[in-house]
Amino acid sequence: MNILKRINYYWRLIATAISFSLFGIGGVIIPIISTPILFLIARGQRRRQLARRLTHLSFKTFIHMMRALGILRWDIRGIEKLQRSSGLVLANHPTLIDVVFLVALIPNASCIVKGKLLSNPAMRGFITLAGYITNDGSDNLLDSVIADEGILIVFPEGTRSTVGQPLHMQRGAANIAIRSNTNITPIIIRCEPITLSKQHKWYHIPDRPFAISIDVKDDISIAQFTEGPATLGARRLTKYLEHYFSQESQPYEYTRNNSGAESPVDRDIGLGRHLS
Repeated sequence: MNILKRINYYWRLIATAISFSLFGIGGVIIPIISTPILFLIARGQRRRQLARRLTHLSFKTFIHMMRALGILRWDIRGIEKLQRSSGLVLANHPTLIDVVFLVALIPNASCIVKGKLLSNPAMRGFITLAGYITNDGSDNLLDSVIADEGILIVFPEGTRSTVGQPLHMQRGAANIAIRSNTNITPIIIRCEPITLSKQHKWYHIPDRPFAISIDVKDDISIAQFTEGPATLGARRLTKYLEHYFSQESQPYEYTRNNSGAESPVDRDIGLGRHLS
């Protein structure tokens, strides 16, 4: 590793530490400040909408800060398919910041998150403030999902993918689709080089800035899975999703720059268009 690469490596290590420290601090301070204000200015569903918009703006600011610090780049495709008021989004889960990116893209996002995240000070405030749904095993989980408004984000694996291992989907996402009779918008997330995965700690910095690729695919119709008992349909749909995501989650696509060297596509995703 030459001197310039070494300097760049240590800068990105420091910048990553700063980024996650600020995320943790913001996750505590922003909800503390905003919660009483939201309770004063809005009620019910309007309050939840404002809280989700605030979370969206916070996460959007975070990913732009990481890009400005030289930690990452991104390529977003098919974002126009998310320009709707409601829907069901299923995504694979290769990195720690997948949900941050998706919420940054979707102003009215709702999420199903791990119940244990409520014990994380950096996430508890955002989860409570935005009314995200926790998979804590409660019997009314499906009722809460169906009653919720907005675009619901679910990671059907239930946890981050294990690099080199086949994808394994939980049946919960398929159950939501079948029982709510909602088509699925699949999103394929790739990260190159691999970092922030289940096997990586935050300080396992790759040798260059990593690139996040988010590809919003065409909707998957669930009509063929709704014939017969819902449990059978959910089982069949889960198998279909395992195959679909396994096939679509191919290595990151590269393009050639003017010098002929290969480099990840790095587009401006234009998040500002989605703030109205």
